[in-house]
Amino acid sequence: MDYDEIMEMVISELIERGYHQQRKEDEEMDRLIKRRIELRQQADLCTAALDEQTRRTLEEYYDSIDHINGHQLKYIYLQGAKDCVRLLKSLGVF
Repeated sequence: MDYDEIMEMVISELIERGYHQQRKEDEEMDRLIKRRIELRQQADLCTAALDEQTRRTLEEYYDSIDHINGHQLKYIYLQGAKDCVRLLKSLGVF
């Protein structure tokens, strides 16, 4: 496993940990996530009646949103770490 793969794994694990912690600490967020899961299940039932091409298009749309959100989250997570280091340097900690 090379360095980039290790970093990817560590960041993914830390983000996942953050998700779980947020849900434990924030009842509203937990409720919203549960509702999103319910809505996705309902959307899957609705799309089951559609023709194959339309269903695939909607699935690709949902998947692309999830994929983009994942990339944005990782970017923001790393940017937050960089901002933290910059702040610590400006405070003279480093």
